[in-house]
Amino acid sequence: MAHPAHLRMQKPSSPRIPVCRLTTGEALIVWAIRHWVQSVRARLDPRDLLARGFATLEAGDGAAQELTQSVDRLLMLTLEQAVSVRDVGCVRCPTLGDGERDVLTAIALAQRGRRERALEQVRTWLPEVATRIAYGEIALLGRVLQTAGLTLPLRSDGLEDIWWMDSLAGHQGPSALFH
Repeated sequence: MAHPAHLRMQKPSSPRIPVCRLTTGEALIVWAIRHWVQSVRARLDPRDLLARGFATLEAGDGAAQELTQSVDRLLMLTLEQAVSVRDVGCVRCPTLGDGERDVLTAIALAQRGRRERALEQVRTWLPEVATRIAYGEIALLGRVLQTAGLTLPLRSDGLEDIWWMDSLAGHQGPSALFH
């Protein structure tokens, strides 16, 4: 596992993307990342839960197992080799963390055949050798999602219509969106 002292901080985060605005494919990947992290922190094996969640896709025989194994390998590689801090939300967080956004962006780029751009994205959190291994998992995730009819969008960093998130973030009363 990467020693915390060797991790570098990422550049300042971009505007937060609300989870409620994600496509089905994006939401499924974020769900998998968040539950994987939560399970590993609790010292539980996340693979059975992920396989059951991925089984809801109609992507052919073995797709759930392929997705499960690929997410597990990608996140284990990130856990062990990350060179920058990864921002991943808890299962109830209303916005994407930068780490989650980076994975979604890399998958979206891979789905469009933009390998070099996807590798560049992965290099922001992994060293070179790990980047190449991670890309194989990212490309596999992209292919299986596309088989299920789920193409992830390429999102811009500038989201003009998230003004309401800023007003909720400053709200002092209880909210159903925040825990």
